[in-house]
Amino acid sequence: MKATVRNTLLMTSLAAAGMCAHAEGISFYALLDGGIAHTSIKGTSTTASETEFVTGGFAPNFVGLTGEKKLDKGYSVGFKMEQGFLLNQRTDGVSSRYFFGDDAVLNRQANVFVKGGLGTLTVGTQPNIAFNSVLMADPRSGSNFGSSLAAVVISGDLGTIDNGSMSVTVAPMAGLSVSAQYVPQQSTPIGIQNGTRVAAVYAAGNLSATVASYTNASSTTAPDSSGTVLGATYKFGNFTAKALNLSQKKASTESLKTNGLGGSYALTANTTLDFGTYKSSKTGYDMSTNAVGVYHKLMKDLTLYGQYASVKNKGTDDTPYNFAPPTNITGNISTGQTADTINIGLLFSFF
Repeated sequence: MKATVRNTLLMTSLAAAGMCAHAEGISFYALLDGGIAHTSIKGTSTTASETEFVTGGFAPNFVGLTGEKKLDKGYSVGFKMEQGFLLNQRTDGVSSRYFFGDDAVLNRQANVFVKGGLGTLTVGTQPNIAFNSVLMADPRSGSNFGSSLAAVVISGDLGTIDNGSMSVTVAPMAGLSVSAQYVPQQSTPIGIQNGTRVAAVYAAGNLSATVASYTNASSTTAPDSSGTVLGATYKFGNFTAKALNLSQKKASTESLKTNGLGGSYALTANTTLDFGTYKSSKTGYDMSTNAVGVYHKLMKDLTLYGQYASVKNKGTDDTPYNFAPPTNITGNISTGQTADTINIGLLFSFF
């Protein structure tokens, strides 16, 4: 009970701090996504369908607080605190505060950073920079329905958040920005004993490209893992093309290969379309995903969206078909099954 009260007070404090955003260098931010999803699973002898409320059909939900203060000699120091949560209750007994991150308060970010002319040093819980490269190049920006995330994160074990890590991002030079991240030894519940990530992003004119690599040494009986990310985007007028390639390996087993191709088109100043086709495969694992989305800005920071995703399991292993929690239908589909999802939602961004 004390823990519940303490956690509730923390969330209330974050919201209250946002109302005082006029304080020096302090600001509140949030991203909220909720809607309705209808999923039908067909194929073989098993069929199922469900219409449910979902949190984060397109994007994760979180609130955060950040602050920054200038120091002498061109330096500044700041902090970020960020909490992921669901808009609906889970049915497995886990608190809805603890989604889109680990089972902890401030599960997405709790860090301190120092910025200067040479770059930024960040210490604490923060995003995995290799995962950031995936989001940059994913044809559908990492939507929780119909993107590369179900394969890359769930099947490929690429983490989205690194607890207690240290990262350095060098200030961009000639369009090139380089980052490195180290995860020191962690306690067993975390699952990662230590890890490294390196990422580079190049931007010039209409072209952006990224390359990243990561390694994880497991603190449990699970095998070590590693992977590489390649991605690029190019803008042709109102159309932005995107391409993504990943290779992920656990111990000495065969690599899981994931490729994505697609992009987005600005139909009007307020309406955007996107599409993506994805293929993830290794021995026994073969998943194909095709998805489209439409996004209409109703007013400043408020967007109405709709998306359709179709995931086909052509392999012999069970395959996750989405990255949107929670779901009343099993999160996996078996050999020969197809999961079709229609999702309509509202996305509110406060930055």
